Amino acid sequence: MMSRVRCLLRPLCACALAVLLAACSREQPPTGTVRVKTDDAVVNAAMLTHGYTWDGVASDPVAPTELADDDVPDIDVDGTVEVRTSFSQPATEIEVVRYADDGSLEGVECALEDGAATFDVEPGWRYYVGAWFEDGDAGYLFDAKGTEGEGAAMDEFVSTAMVVTFGDGKILFVDQDNGSPYYPTLPEDAPELTAGNIVRVTGNGIMLESYPGQYPGITKVEVIEEGTPADAEKYDELVAQIWQPKDPSEPPYASVEYATELATVSLVPASNGYTWSFEENGEGQTIVADVPHPTQLAVDDLPDARVDGPTEVTASFDVEATGITVTRWSEDALDAEGEQVAVEDLSFTVEPGYRYALNATFEQGEAAFVFTVR
Repeated sequence: MMSRVRCLLRPLCACALAVLLAACSREQPPTGTVRVKTDDAVVNAAMLTHGYTWDGVASDPVAPTELADDDVPDIDVDGTVEVRTSFSQPATEIEVVRYADDGSLEGVECALEDGAATFDVEPGWRYYVGAWFEDGDAGYLFDAKGTEGEGAAMDEFVSTAMVVTFGDGKILFVDQDNGSPYYPTLPEDAPELTAGNIVRVTGNGIMLESYPGQYPGITKVEVIEEGTPADAEKYDELVAQIWQPKDPSEPPYASVEYATELATVSLVPASNGYTWSFEENGEGQTIVADVPHPTQLAVDDLPDARVDGPTEVTASFDVEATGITVTRWSEDALDAEGEQVAVEDLSFTVEPGYRYALNATFEQGEAAFVFTVR
């Protein structure tokens, strides 16, 4: 296989045949995301898909340096930092190069693990990620820019997306510039949305760590084109890749959200046992998972929330809960009796230095979860 770095040294030109074939193909290469961790948040940015060979279709775009800054997604970094690029389909091989403003390029060392790649980036470079998959290969672009003082990541960000619905009406947005899917947290004044709507999304641009990304920092959503559900059918394969109907035998999934100065953070607490009933082949079944008491777990093994003081958090589940109780213990006195925490509408207050256990009830049974706060 010819090295993608060597291929990039040749002038790149548009291929009329490739464009014609791409228009007729229903298959698209995987979407790609670059993730960078800061002191206060994890920021995910969708990479620009730039050239691919997929489902018998070849796309040969212009050279990466010929694209304007506004056409390429960017991340703000303070000096040299490690990033992680991941894809909607695991990559089997990765090659990374970076471009300077004068068009020169150089290779970048990277490590591939579980289909995703990690490597270091520096401000002032345009990064090209060449990825190979079982069904073809694709290239991806993003720019690394220097931070411009505290709060640079919070500048207003505007994008355009199509509304896709699935399951029990859950909403997914698909960015129309780069094809990246993400789950929106809609503001209270958001209009009623239906599949096929094209919306203008305004927010801070910070995505939570996940695939698809979660965008809690949305401040405004406007419908700019009505569209139809048929328009959204082109994303059926994408939805099938990221969502499957929940297996009734699976216990519930929980998340805990809280806000920092820069972003809304979503924490996944550790499962801590459950009793779950379901029907299989017309017969009732019950699964019981016994686990150690929450105070017997090692603190380093627990997911942790990072807050500066008393902070309100909100629990949510992928199955409707009928009730919830919360107990906490000081990490310095785990042998003491637990203290009950007041809960209102699945929200409660946490403080650094305490371990929290959630016990939730459902029509199908009950489940417990645990996390710590630092």
